[in-house]
Amino acid sequence: MHIQGQFQAMEDVPGVRPAGQKRSQVLLDKFTMAGREVLRHTRLDDMAIPDLARAAQSSVGGFYSRFENKDAFFDYLRLRMLRDHMALFAEDLDPERLAEADPLTISEATIDAMLKVFSGPWRGVLREAYAGITDRPESWAPMNRRGQYVRARITQLYAPHFPGDRALEQRISLAVQLLFSALNNEMMNPHLAFRIENPVFRDILIKTFDGTVAGRFASP
Repeated sequence: MHIQGQFQAMEDVPGVRPAGQKRSQVLLDKFTMAGREVLRHTRLDDMAIPDLARAAQSSVGGFYSRFENKDAFFDYLRLRMLRDHMALFAEDLDPERLAEADPLTISEATIDAMLKVFSGPWRGVLREAYAGITDRPESWAPMNRRGQYVRARITQLYAPHFPGDRALEQRISLAVQLLFSALNNEMMNPHLAFRIENPVFRDILIKTFDGTVAGRFASP
């Protein structure tokens, strides 16, 4: 499954004015990097356009020259995030690189890729993307496409180790769902027992994921 074609072109994001010149693209990139950083410590509803413009070393007028409103800006941020994540999954879960890997190594690679996604520079944008799904159900579609890509890529990696196993895809879907849930809960709630930087958390995730895919369902 190729990354190309997974998401619409940047120019097609409603409310985002295409960058026809290099200067316009530079401004888009400045606001993208600023929004990504601001949302690491600020909720989307609390993010003020003047504060964002200062962080981007631009102006409120500069913001509205590229984005119709804050919703359009966030839609753009989410798409940029998802494209980066897709590139990360394509590299870290490369079937050629992992062709000789055993199931445990595949599980480790999967967990490490997901930890990069949930702890990386897009963490604040990812948090707001999940938080806004209830209010904006249509925003689930691109997130779901990413999930489908991840499940298909992981299934491709595990399939040679479970020939003829008709329940493999079902177990992988469960393992991925449990993994996303654990990491999403950690991101949303700072008071949980395990934090994303905790190596014990990583070890438990690997053992749980690997056991679920293999059908062992045993406690780590």
